[in-house]
Amino acid sequence: MHAFEINNINLGRQRAASIAGNIPGVVLHRLPKRFLSWFREECFCEFELNGVMFQIDEPYGDNSRYWIGQIETGGWSKELETIESGFRNA
Repeated sequence: MHAFEINNINLGRQRAASIAGNIPGVVLHRLPKRFLSWFREECFCEFELNGVMFQIDEPYGDNSRYWIGQIETGGWSKELETIESGFRNA
């Protein structure tokens, strides 16, 4: 697994960033813009866990799912499993 997707029907961008920020050890670096984030930015949240950078994207800015994965390097990491677990249990 190099990334995962979550349904965003009942999950806004601010809430998704909040869930990421509540995962132990996560440091938030970029949050969604307050006004019309969905219109202005596909990648709306960046955060770090154990030195590994991740992002939350909404492909095409108008999708029913958010994509969560590593920035640039991609690939599997134990941190990604921790993040996926944090979203699953939120």
